[in-house]
Amino acid sequence: MNTTGSPSGAPHPATSMTVGMSREAVVAEIAGRAEAWTPPADLPIGLAGGSAGTALLFVELSRDDPALRPTAHARLAAAAKTIGSAPGSGGHGLYDGLAGLAFAIKAAVRAPGDYATVLTQLNAVVRDRLQHILDLEHARMADGTEPAPRERFDVINGASGLARYFLAEPADPEPVREVLRYLTALTEPIRRHGHTLPGWTATPWPSRETDGDQIDLGLGHGAAGPLALLSLCWTRGIRVPDQDTAILRIAEWLMSWRQSDDSGPYWPALFPAQEELAEHRAPRPPHRPSWCYGTPGVARAMQLAGAALGEEEWVRSATDAMHAVHRRPGGLTDLTDPGLCHGLAGLAYITRVIASDLQDPALTGHADALTERLRAGFAPDTAFGYPTVTHPAPYDAPTFLEGAAGVALALHRPDTPPHWDAALMLS
Repeated sequence: MNTTGSPSGAPHPATSMTVGMSREAVVAEIAGRAEAWTPPADLPIGLAGGSAGTALLFVELSRDDPALRPTAHARLAAAAKTIGSAPGSGGHGLYDGLAGLAFAIKAAVRAPGDYATVLTQLNAVVRDRLQHILDLEHARMADGTEPAPRERFDVINGASGLARYFLAEPADPEPVREVLRYLTALTEPIRRHGHTLPGWTATPWPSRETDGDQIDLGLGHGAAGPLALLSLCWTRGIRVPDQDTAILRIAEWLMSWRQSDDSGPYWPALFPAQEELAEHRAPRPPHRPSWCYGTPGVARAMQLAGAALGEEEWVRSATDAMHAVHRRPGGLTDLTDPGLCHGLAGLAYITRVIASDLQDPALTGHADALTERLRAGFAPDTAFGYPTVTHPAPYDAPTFLEGAAGVALALHRPDTPPHWDAALMLS
């Protein structure tokens, strides 16, 4: 995939734009460039770096501007035509497969019957893929000793993300309950080499087997993702036996791993499983504050859990940790990328969501400042205005998770509750 300079079919970047562009002018500029963009033939289909994310941008913008609805429909139709040939068509997860396209199509529904045929077809495929994951996991858990591959339970690739898709309107609660039953069982401890470990202990990342078993806290790939889903469903009244116990197990475990420095509390990202067994836990430094890993994503999951079960201590802990993120000296210097996953847009948006729920004026001020920094970072001489720095290769495309579409969504009407942030397990 061409991810440097101006991607295939992209409009020639503007060179005479002023630094005084408003937030919505930046959004409109990204949308205009994305509308003229011809996706490369090898572009994936999902939300991570694929065509579904571009479509989702136009779906969301068309809520305020009906004139963009034909563009949204055209992007969805074009993505659907690549099913079977585009990379990711066989993927299981919300971000790497057809579920991402299905999520964007669901978001485009405005009246009963909209996109009914294609959604029925995609729902059947996604349910089959979800069932395959659950079958593998039930077989693994029957043994009670093997750690879980992250891609089976997490938000990005696994059952948690797929359940959030089925929870989105029009909702299908039965596959959601199947995942809730699985995640509840996942919180049962395992016995590993004679030791007791949390049930969400994970296998190493592929090609990093020498790292050994890992315990992952993050919202994107770790325990915070299932916690957020369990809590969102509990609040919505979608419940299975012992779901509250599962929420309690994960949240209390996360509280046990909360650490502090001079700025306040924070959560680490992940650590080797043997550290869970240590008599004295060595402090780990704060991770870059981001959606996928680090304090912001964990804090949102803890806030949701506290709201679900009425545990004010969890909410206070999440609030304190978010305040600490913004007062930690040098804590935001690692945010060199603009995107949602591990960049400025993700932190700005999570800060705003938490601030809104808590009616916290200080966090609202931080969100405003970050949003302004994001707006001011628009680079008009690049293809889509928000190229990455730390992506494995320079990346500049109108995609969702790390690209300009996600940035535009974070900038667009930040005070109005959107629909797209469900894909991030934030609502």
